[in-house]
Amino acid sequence: MKLAKTVITASALMFGVVAFGAGFQVQEQGASNMGTSMAGAVTNANNDASAAFNNASAFAFSDLEAGKSIASIGMSLVIPTLGLNKDDGTNYPCAVKSFVPNFFFGHKFTEDLSAMLSITAPFGLESDYEDNFIPVGGTQGMNSYLLTMDVNPTLVYKVNDWFSINGGISAQYAYCKLTSEIPMGPMGMNEMKLSGQGWGVGGNIGFTVQYMEGGRFGFHWRSAVQQDLSGTARYAGNELGDIDASVKMPDTFTFGVYQRLPGWFDNFAVMADYTYTRWSTFQELPVSGAVNMVCPENWKDTSRVSLGVHYYPEDFKKLILRAGVAFDESPVRDAINRTVRIPCSDRVWYSFGFGYQLADNISLDMSYVYIMTVGNSDINRTENGMHVEGWYYGHIHVISAQLNFTF
Repeated sequence: MKLAKTVITASALMFGVVAFGAGFQVQEQGASNMGTSMAGAVTNANNDASAAFNNASAFAFSDLEAGKSIASIGMSLVIPTLGLNKDDGTNYPCAVKSFVPNFFFGHKFTEDLSAMLSITAPFGLESDYEDNFIPVGGTQGMNSYLLTMDVNPTLVYKVNDWFSINGGISAQYAYCKLTSEIPMGPMGMNEMKLSGQGWGVGGNIGFTVQYMEGGRFGFHWRSAVQQDLSGTARYAGNELGDIDASVKMPDTFTFGVYQRLPGWFDNFAVMADYTYTRWSTFQELPVSGAVNMVCPENWKDTSRVSLGVHYYPEDFKKLILRAGVAFDESPVRDAINRTVRIPCSDRVWYSFGFGYQLADNISLDMSYVYIMTVGNSDINRTENGMHVEGWYYGHIHVISAQLNFTF
């Protein structure tokens, strides 16, 4: 048990995240891709190892020589502002700053065969209300924390000069902690804490078509992952017993296109990605054992659209400038189904960034993303004997950096 707690603590330090994609998805992987709001990620527009997560088949068309390897190590600082506004003018903040790391690796055995590895945090969230929220909505939730760690090895095969495929397996660890303030007999209002952990397995496949020089489109499917969590329930610091919970992380389908422009505009490239996420798998969160409860969610499937551009300066061959915009749809259907734990809203992204070749085998990518919520933020929910009504405000700053090493 002591060892398990140590592992959980270490994982939390490395993979503690706040969801800056819709729902509790951390879809955004790779500082190079963040500069274009993730447009071009599925076609590996930046020719780096982040394809290991986004669509490994696109790695087959990178300019890496056979026998060589590339590793990308990245970190994002997420600075959110999020909270509940009431009609009387009071507000209740719940945002938490976070670091999101990731690691990508690719090796070309031959021109046709490659292997890739990604270690990422594809899902995560944390919301944490202050004590003044207890009489407003404390029974619905005070602190919510989810971290995941996904290890994904993949094989890539280049079928011919214009077509490549990939297939991989994901081993995904999840840890979840939920707290609320619950009245129970003579003990009055005290903290209820539910926590659990577990492993799930999923897969992913993809393909890339290079339809002309400087132009390609790609497709990537990442499967759902069933997470069956086991843990304990505590009330007022006392252990009540064992609990079990079950949640399915959704599958995603991503299509994208990348095109280097010809003629007078050959210093530019344009790209676009579309992602469909089957959040309808998240209809409820059931807990059984020492505590029996079902939290209705009733989420819907969502779409995400991103557009981006690269500029390759004529006089600075080592530099790439990037910019992008995206619309990220919320899976929450309406105010009745919005919860204080995951008060998700539709979001718009604005981003820019750059890539710079520091040395023959080392490059640096940096990006900044501003994310703002747009409408669809009301809450009107009754749960656990309390009614919460108001609307959520929010915006997020994300600063990302990534080093790439070729060897």
